[in-house]
Amino acid sequence: MSAPDFPVVFVTHGAGPMMFFESPAFPVFGEIDKNSPAAQWFRQLSQQLALPSLPKAILVITAHWETSNTIHISAQEKHTELLYDYHGFPSDAYKLKYNPLGDINLAKRVKTLLEEIGISAKLDDKRNFDHGVFIPLKLIYPDANIPVVSMSILQSLSPDQHLAIGKALAPLRKEQILIIGSGSSVHGFQVTQTQANAFMNELTKALTQYDEHDRERVLLNWDKILPHARMNHPREEHFIPLHVVVGAAGSDRGVVLNPNVASAQASFKFGV
Repeated sequence: MSAPDFPVVFVTHGAGPMMFFESPAFPVFGEIDKNSPAAQWFRQLSQQLALPSLPKAILVITAHWETSNTIHISAQEKHTELLYDYHGFPSDAYKLKYNPLGDINLAKRVKTLLEEIGISAKLDDKRNFDHGVFIPLKLIYPDANIPVVSMSILQSLSPDQHLAIGKALAPLRKEQILIIGSGSSVHGFQVTQTQANAFMNELTKALTQYDEHDRERVLLNWDKILPHARMNHPREEHFIPLHVVVGAAGSDRGVVLNPNVASAQASFKFGV
């Protein structure tokens, strides 16, 4: 009997490095610091996921890495430096460390899967992990004992392309690879809580109740279908990793992983 497919996960990675510090928090709809419900939830997520086994590797699709016409895939044997792509935080925020091994074979496998569907892809041995990668992983797997590969999104931010990318990556779920999309369910800094709640109610319904065809229809036309879409995502780079995750999910329905935090910080899992 074959092992079950790994789930695919979308996480809202929060406000820069705030989940590692006790500090006046960067407001989303409530404080987000090391003692916040969001940070506490992240720190227990590896147990909550209840994976069939320890992942052989983790593939992170990060909102903070955009490339023009070619998907870039990190291809370093070991990551010794981080990309601190946030500004205006305390000096200790630029001393955080997270140094897992890379996985060149996984990077090559991702490249092959994408090229098989006509998506241009390249290995990148220069790119360090941005905070869309190291912040959630440092919380979820603080021992950095699982190899990690990160992957860019395309500057086109095309829903169709990124759903197709996710579908191409779906075979990795059978290979004990944990696919994580790292972005934000809400990323509008002038959105009201009422607007965010309306958006999240409809998004959550689509992800958790609709079949894969209706769910895909919503994501392809998200800015026309979901209420207050452009208030919640004036630019959708933090939303697009969700499309990759949903593409990889196939027919698996979503569940909200963290219902006890503000809906704007919602994260989702698809599959066992």
